[in-house]
Amino acid sequence: MKLSTEVYTPLIKESKEFYCRNFNFKVKFEIDGFVVLQHKIDTACKLLFCVPDSPFVNEIFRPKYSGEGIIFQIEVDEVTKVYDDFKNRGVPIALDLVDEPVNGKHFTVSDPNGILIDIVQY
Repeated sequence: MKLSTEVYTPLIKESKEFYCRNFNFKVKFEIDGFVVLQHKIDTACKLLFCVPDSPFVNEIFRPKYSGEGIIFQIEVDEVTKVYDDFKNRGVPIALDLVDEPVNGKHFTVSDPNGILIDIVQY
Protein backbone atom coordinates (compact mmCIF):
# COMPACT_ATOMS: atom_id res chain seq x y z
CA MET A 1 0.00 0.00 0.00
CA LYS A 2 1.07 3.57 -0.67
CA LEU A 3 -0.38 6.50 1.23
CA SER A 4 -0.37 10.08 0.02
CA THR A 5 -1.95 13.22 1.41
CA GLU A 6 -3.77 15.85 -0.63
CA VAL A 7 -4.37 19.33 0.78
CA TYR A 8 -6.90 21.72 -0.74
CA THR A 9 -5.43 25.19 -0.46
CA PRO A 10 -5.00 28.35 -2.51
CA LEU A 11 -1.30 28.29 -1.50
CA ILE A 12 -0.09 25.87 -4.17
CA LYS A 13 3.11 27.73 -5.07
CA GLU A 14 4.03 28.43 -1.44
CA SER A 15 3.41 24.81 -0.43
CA LYS A 16 5.49 23.50 -3.33
CA GLU A 17 8.40 25.79 -2.51
CA PHE A 18 8.25 24.99 1.23
CA TYR A 19 8.36 21.20 0.86
CA CYS A 20 10.90 21.21 -1.97
CA ARG A 21 13.21 23.60 -0.12
CA ASN A 22 12.92 22.07 3.36
CA PHE A 23 12.04 18.39 2.96
CA ASN A 24 13.76 17.16 -0.21
CA PHE A 25 10.63 16.89 -2.36
CA LYS A 26 10.52 17.45 -6.11
CA VAL A 27 7.66 18.16 -8.49
CA LYS A 28 6.38 14.94 -10.03
CA PHE A 29 3.42 16.50 -11.85
CA GLU A 30 2.04 20.02 -12.08
CA ILE A 31 -0.80 21.78 -13.85
CA ASP A 32 -2.45 25.09 -13.06
CA GLY A 33 -3.90 24.78 -9.54
CA PHE A 34 -2.53 21.30 -8.80
CA VAL A 35 0.84 19.83 -7.94
CA VAL A 36 2.11 16.38 -6.96
CA LEU A 37 5.30 16.39 -4.91
CA GLN A 38 7.39 13.27 -4.51
CA HIS A 39 10.22 12.75 -2.06
CA LYS A 40 13.55 12.52 -3.90
CA ILE A 41 14.78 9.48 -1.92
CA ASP A 42 11.65 7.78 -0.56
CA THR A 43 9.65 7.96 -3.80
CA ALA A 44 6.60 6.32 -2.21
CA CYS A 45 6.15 9.48 -0.13
CA LYS A 46 3.94 11.99 -1.96
CA LEU A 47 2.13 15.20 -1.10
CA LEU A 48 -0.54 16.69 -3.35
CA PHE A 49 -1.83 20.26 -3.27
CA CYS A 50 -4.94 21.41 -5.14
CA VAL A 51 -6.86 24.67 -5.25
CA PRO A 52 -10.27 24.59 -3.56
CA ASP A 53 -13.23 24.48 -5.96
CA SER A 54 -11.03 22.96 -8.63
CA PRO A 55 -13.07 22.24 -11.75
CA PHE A 56 -11.22 18.98 -12.45
CA VAL A 57 -12.06 17.17 -9.19
CA ASN A 58 -15.31 15.86 -7.78
CA GLU A 59 -17.21 18.23 -5.48
CA ILE A 60 -16.63 15.94 -2.49
CA PHE A 61 -12.91 16.82 -2.63
CA ARG A 62 -13.30 20.60 -2.89
CA PRO A 63 -13.41 21.96 0.69
CA LYS A 64 -10.48 24.18 1.61
CA TYR A 65 -8.27 22.93 4.43
CA SER A 66 -9.09 24.96 7.56
CA GLY A 67 -5.57 24.96 9.02
CA GLU A 68 -6.34 22.92 12.14
CA GLY A 69 -6.49 19.34 13.26
CA ILE A 70 -3.65 17.68 11.37
CA ILE A 71 0.03 17.10 12.10
CA PHE A 72 2.53 15.57 9.70
CA GLN A 73 5.28 13.62 11.42
CA ILE A 74 8.63 13.12 9.73
CA GLU A 75 11.07 10.71 11.34
CA VAL A 76 14.77 11.45 10.82
CA ASP A 77 18.02 9.85 11.96
CA GLU A 78 19.69 13.02 13.30
CA VAL A 79 17.03 15.46 14.51
CA THR A 80 19.55 17.83 16.13
CA LYS A 81 21.35 18.21 12.80
CA VAL A 82 18.04 18.90 10.99
CA TYR A 83 16.99 21.36 13.72
CA ASP A 84 20.30 23.25 13.45
CA ASP A 85 19.99 23.34 9.65
CA PHE A 86 16.44 24.75 9.84
CA LYS A 87 17.50 27.37 12.41
CA ASN A 88 20.53 28.39 10.32
CA ARG A 89 18.34 28.82 7.22
CA GLY A 90 15.81 30.91 9.14
CA VAL A 91 12.91 28.46 8.93
CA PRO A 92 10.46 29.55 11.67
CA ILE A 93 10.31 27.00 14.48
CA ALA A 94 6.88 26.50 16.12
CA LEU A 95 8.21 24.24 18.91
CA ASP A 96 11.89 24.23 19.82
CA LEU A 97 13.84 21.00 20.09
CA VAL A 98 12.72 18.95 23.10
CA ASP A 99 13.35 15.41 24.33
CA GLU A 100 10.23 13.74 25.73
CA PRO A 101 9.70 10.17 26.98
CA VAL A 102 6.74 9.45 24.69
CA ASN A 103 7.45 11.64 21.65
CA GLY A 104 11.21 11.23 21.58
CA LYS A 105 13.49 14.08 20.56
CA HIS A 106 11.61 16.42 18.25
CA PHE A 107 10.83 19.94 17.04
CA THR A 108 7.97 21.39 15.05
CA VAL A 109 7.60 23.76 12.11
CA SER A 110 4.49 24.97 10.30
CA ASP A 111 3.93 24.91 6.54
CA PRO A 112 2.30 27.80 4.61
CA ASN A 113 -1.14 26.27 5.23
CA GLY A 114 -0.72 26.07 9.00
CA ILE A 115 -0.08 22.32 8.98
CA LEU A 116 2.26 21.43 11.83
CA ILE A 117 5.19 19.23 10.91
CA ASP A 118 6.75 17.42 13.84
CA ILE A 119 10.29 16.27 13.05
CA VAL A 120 11.23 13.41 15.34
CA GLN A 121 14.01 11.02 16.24
CA TYR A 122 13.07 7.98 18.31
